Amino acid sequence: MVHINFPILYQPFYAYTGAPGNFQQFVAFYQQMARDIHARGMKLVVEATVNEALDGTQGAAYAPYYATLDWTDYMNARAQNAVNIAQLVKPDYLSLICEPDSEANNAGQPTENSPSGAMQLLQTILGAFEQAKVTGVTIGAGAGTWIAGYTSYIQEFSTTSLNYIDTHVYPVNNNFLPNVLTAATMIHQAGKAMAMSEAWPDKEANSELGVLNINTIDSRDVFSFWAPIDTAFLQAMVDCAEYEDFAFLSPSYPEYFAAYLDYTTYEADTPAELLPAGFTAAAAANRVGAFTSTGVAFSTMIVGVDKTAPVTPAAPTASGISGTGVTITWIPTTDKVGVAGYKIFRDGAVVSELAMSPFHDTPLTPGATYSYNLSAFDAQGNVSAQSPALSVTILDLAAPSVPQNLRLTSETKNSLSLSWSPSTGGGGVGGYRVLRGDSPTTMSIIDGFDLVTSYTYPYAIPKVSYFAVESYNLIGVSSVPSAVLEVSGP
Repeated sequence: MVHINFPILYQPFYAYTGAPGNFQQFVAFYQQMARDIHARGMKLVVEATVNEALDGTQGAAYAPYYATLDWTDYMNARAQNAVNIAQLVKPDYLSLICEPDSEANNAGQPTENSPSGAMQLLQTILGAFEQAKVTGVTIGAGAGTWIAGYTSYIQEFSTTSLNYIDTHVYPVNNNFLPNVLTAATMIHQAGKAMAMSEAWPDKEANSELGVLNINTIDSRDVFSFWAPIDTAFLQAMVDCAEYEDFAFLSPSYPEYFAAYLDYTTYEADTPAELLPAGFTAAAAANRVGAFTSTGVAFSTMIVGVDKTAPVTPAAPTASGISGTGVTITWIPTTDKVGVAGYKIFRDGAVVSELAMSPFHDTPLTPGATYSYNLSAFDAQGNVSAQSPALSVTILDLAAPSVPQNLRLTSETKNSLSLSWSPSTGGGGVGGYRVLRGDSPTTMSIIDGFDLVTSYTYPYAIPKVSYFAVESYNLIGVSSVPSAVLEVSGP
């Protein structure tokens, strides 16, 4: 589930901010995202609600822009944003209204915070869809179980052409959880499907309901001691989704499937600090295919106990070999549920775990040879056999030794011959270059060749010339020139 909220795909917003080119950049981003999701055999659920400026984000322009819109402008703009999502991104499911009370507050449009006002907005969006002849997208709308008059919203929305009725579950206080079952009965009686595009247990007391702002509430979720509570809540939602035959269930905050924060480390941080820190920890865990106990438990809830390891990966390949490291890449393998990541082995020992290719291994020893292979693992800890090995020799950038014993071996009126002792080096010797000049300080390269340690200069030496030889390794790094040899003409 992904939010593409108003006004992210509404072009006039970017004219207002003075950056009209940003619209097409967002279109391209979300189109690529949709392709990536569908390429993995997954469904894309999009919520087209209203953006708010959460702590840690750059949403400063939202509130001033919303203030420029009256109710009619707002409804039409919301409708166009949703039409653009349907036509340009083509999600599988599109929730048009999700939390009328939150949306009304975020947009500064109090009319939406009532069943009749929300219904007016919904009818405007549905009319725009009909006029634009939008097809191929399953559409829905709904409300959070905590909203006053919750069943009125469900009843009103169920009379429209929507395919499903959406619901959000956050506070588990009062009668908010039983409201899910009440709504399910109403929705099924209306012949609609039911879905849940957001669900997570807010940690707030009854006395805090409607008092705390969303940043404070969300910042409480980041700590690892909540894992048992989060797991129990998810199990209840999965059981409900299966019992009531939901179209889909999408838990919120999947970052906590990847990582939590430790309370003793972050207890003094503010909400503005905690939320970005939580996102950063989750991103780091995602890169290495790590999961919390909550993530593993959710995997088991939706697919059962998985005892099948992923398919053994093919041998990795190497690129970017340098004098200090190498980049290892591989083709993703498959698993009956999904590959979480890969263990990368160097010379038989695990040196990294990554969710996807590539792996940059550095620093390494110049001239050394290493063996790499990998195994794949899934979220429930099943590990494949190791792939075939890849052998990599790191380049030795060190120049070969300076050629020694440069000497004149023969001389005639029209030529002279030189020889020298071979150079050596860990990076190998690629060849030699001969230098000549009329003085020891004006010498330049006159010839180069492979591993021959002799050279014939095919010209007469009228008076005096100076010669030297330098060696170079297999990638062209040169030694300093040898001692200069002075040669007089015959």
